[in-house]
Amino acid sequence: MPSHFRSAALCAALSVGLVLAPAGTPARAVKVSHVTVKMTEYRFALSVKKVPTGTVVFTVVNSGQLPHIFEIERLKKVTPLIQAGRRYVMRVTFAKPGKYYYLCPVGAHVQYGMFGTLSVVAAA
Repeated sequence: MPSHFRSAALCAALSVGLVLAPAGTPARAVKVSHVTVKMTEYRFALSVKKVPTGTVVFTVVNSGQLPHIFEIERLKKVTPLIQAGRRYVMRVTFAKPGKYYYLCPVGAHVQYGMFGTLSVVAAA
């Protein structure tokens, strides 16, 4: 194949987000963590308190009787208002380790105790 065709093919692949790896290069697996967030009046219960950096899929379940929101303040990641008995899935990427404060900004819910901290640690 002439070099100008190879260059055009490479440019086309890069423009659609494909990255070509040399033959024999192992593909890196992307690890995704999963956290279930159970909301009731006026508290959160997370299935884990610590996650590695990278992508985390939060399944936020409202097990209470009032509508609630789950917000990760530092990243400005917020669910919509979740009605009683409903759930919402939110995908978040944590680039840096640290403590991430979460809360329910509905009414005075945070003053009643609807907040907490998630620890994000460097991925192994």
